Amino acid sequence: MTPEPFVTVKEVAQFLRMAPRTVVRMAREGRIPAHPVSGTTRRTWRFRLSEVSNHFASQLSKPIIAAGVQVPAERQQ
Repeated sequence: MTPEPFVTVKEVAQFLRMAPRTVVRMAREGRIPAHPVSGTTRRTWRFRLSEVSNHFASQLSKPIIAAGVQVPAERQQ
């Protein structure tokens, strides 16, 4: 069995249907699982699609509550 290959920013952007710059910003901020492969100030990022997919799937299972919005008691669990 071969390990999952790393993919580029462009491939992740297509997978997520986001702009490549958004993907890079999210990687830099630590908001998306990413692997820097360059030791210089300008990093090259690589990703594993399974990690990215699992990350966003776990985010969907968390409730999103806007500030100041009252949630009915029967919906709080």
